[in-house]
Amino acid sequence: MQIKKINLERIREEENIEGEDYIAVEEPMHLKVCKDSCETFAVVMRTPGNDKELSLGFLYSEGVINGIEDVKKVVERGSNTVEVWVNRLSGVKARDIIVNSSCGVCGRALLYTISILKSNLKVHRKVIFSLPEILRENQNAFNVTGGLHAAALFNSSGKLLKIYEDVGRHNAVDKIVGSLLLEKGVPADECILLVSGRLGYEIVSKGIKAGIPIIAGISAPTSLAVQMAEEARVTLIGFLRGDSFNIYSHTERII
Repeated sequence: MQIKKINLERIREEENIEGEDYIAVEEPMHLKVCKDSCETFAVVMRTPGNDKELSLGFLYSEGVINGIEDVKKVVERGSNTVEVWVNRLSGVKARDIIVNSSCGVCGRALLYTISILKSNLKVHRKVIFSLPEILRENQNAFNVTGGLHAAALFNSSGKLLKIYEDVGRHNAVDKIVGSLLLEKGVPADECILLVSGRLGYEIVSKGIKAGIPIIAGISAPTSLAVQMAEEARVTLIGFLRGDSFNIYSHTERII
């Protein structure tokens, strides 16, 4: 359930009006990694729905799994617990914190290994211009609540391949990556990733690991995101609004 109806009171100058509204749901997901037994790896604050994809994408970005071949099965127990049964246990330790919906890297060391993308994808600027409107039209829960981020994957012609919404941008990206893992679609070296807000380290690192050569955002990138994109040979696009955008790295992919 992504949306919840609540009662509220609207204040309009000197008027108090009782009414109803819809808000985005945010709940904790207990993510457990299991081999012979299960251990809680993290508690992820997220919007319920597509928890299997979220779990797989999150564990992939954390280095717990290297691909879908490392996974035996995924079991959803109740509405807020997911068990991922694996063939092997990595040296990655469980997080001892709650991963909140606004921060995908809080509480852990800022370490990353750059993978150099080999994709020769080239995309016309008109395709890039068209993406925000397609994203917005397909943000069904946001259009009701105004309270959810989205991540979408497009092909080089601008066709929408998949879209996920969540209270956290990084969660929405994890859902994209998890879906690609299930389809054995990594590396996604002919795709474009678009997120509905800023481009921070966590978003770009997840996109790089999934092999996505063009990563775009409606808002600004951070300095570390630009640095990572430059080193990984990723085309990073920010402030994608209307008929304009900025390219911060590897402009050669945009024609």
